Amino acid sequence: MIRKANLQLLIDREYGIGKHGAKAEFARRLGKQADYISRCLYPAEKKGGKNVGEDFAREIEREFSLPVYAMDQQRLGSDTAKTIDVEGLPAPLAQKIAGYRQVVEVPRYDVAGSMGPGTEPPEMNMVVENMSLDANWVRNNLTYTKIDNLKLISGRGDSMAPTIRSGDAVLVDSGINTVEDDAIYFFLMRGKLQIKRIQRGLDGLTIISDNGQYPPIEVPGEREEDITVLAQIIYWWTGRSF
Repeated sequence: MIRKANLQLLIDREYGIGKHGAKAEFARRLGKQADYISRCLYPAEKKGGKNVGEDFAREIEREFSLPVYAMDQQRLGSDTAKTIDVEGLPAPLAQKIAGYRQVVEVPRYDVAGSMGPGTEPPEMNMVVENMSLDANWVRNNLTYTKIDNLKLISGRGDSMAPTIRSGDAVLVDSGINTVEDDAIYFFLMRGKLQIKRIQRGLDGLTIISDNGQYPPIEVPGEREEDITVLAQIIYWWTGRSF
């Protein structure tokens, strides 16, 4: 199980989390079929799965310049990395190095933003789990106010399809609480939680569903206080079944 988890971690680290075709690119680099890599990542209960064997694990380590047996250690052995000695360094640099993270733990809340008529806010925002993201991937692929402002919620409904589909995991930046840019926001309106695209115009806001079956909603400037922006959507993982 450790090798399987490390295989997924390495693919995410090299090619980006959720990137289309990442397994195929990874497979080509190792001279394997994409289907072989996919089967190595099958859940234990799914038929047709493959194990990451001893020879394949060592081959991966050589190809990606990993320490020997890194595939057999938790998170590719990143937890055992040596601490950098910051003594004597300028204070700003020492603080930056000391605060460096290899892994970003993003809390996932038991909250769903409606992509439809809206959902009732929960009585309590409860963290149900944490998602581990490679810190290098976060820094290189996301634009955010602060790492600690990153939260994970779920989308529900079809009004933002095909951009965001019902059940998708949605990464939000809770440090953004105003509409400045044309973007997708997580907000509270008339007591309902919603995920929609919002555009700012001269006379107010326009709330837009990417699904053309839902008409836009015009919010005049004097009614903007009816909308409480909780966060901006910055990334999402779209699941598909075949």
